Amino acid sequence: MPRLAVMLAFAALALVLSGCASTTLDGSWTRPEFAGKRIDAPVLVVGVARDDTVRRVYEDDMTAKLRARGIKAMPSYSVVQTGLGKDADERLVVAARELGARYLLSTAVIGQDREIVVTQDPMWYGGGFGYRGWYGHYWGMAYPVRTDVRAYNVYIAQTSLTDLSADRIEWAARTRTTDPANIEKEVKAFVDVIVDAMGRSGLIAPAP
Repeated sequence: MPRLAVMLAFAALALVLSGCASTTLDGSWTRPEFAGKRIDAPVLVVGVARDDTVRRVYEDDMTAKLRARGIKAMPSYSVVQTGLGKDADERLVVAARELGARYLLSTAVIGQDREIVVTQDPMWYGGGFGYRGWYGHYWGMAYPVRTDVRAYNVYIAQTSLTDLSADRIEWAARTRTTDPANIEKEVKAFVDVIVDAMGRSGLIAPAP
């Protein structure tokens, strides 16, 4: 059964969310038989996180943006308030069915990379101007070069739409978020990326 057991195994959703971070979509997949179909039933939104604040910020924002697209969405913390542990998949499935939700939309971190960025810039030379103005000093790169090396954490997350009645994943997307720092700001950018991907896949209505 694919439902949340696999994703909950990765449960460290320190949720890829930050102020100056950049969230990008690696790609998305739709089950061929589900392609082009709109979500036609209530959705329970799940942020697989040990940090309850992270979970609530994500679930609230995702719920609000799905509702703005005409989807009846509910945050999972409203029905499963305690932390998401080993038995959380069963509790979430039971809660979703009791609420009449047909789908689970869940996000979890599934991996982490380390990205190194090296930039080099010629340093300012204080001598007189050369041939054709100031940039003449850079000809031949004979002057000192400043090298800047920066390392960033990159968090890889998977978001899946699971059909509870059929017990199968209908749609999935993988994202990368670089150097998370500020949860409250990046959550909105992260959710926007996911909602946009869902729209382009035809799962929800276009933005109003």
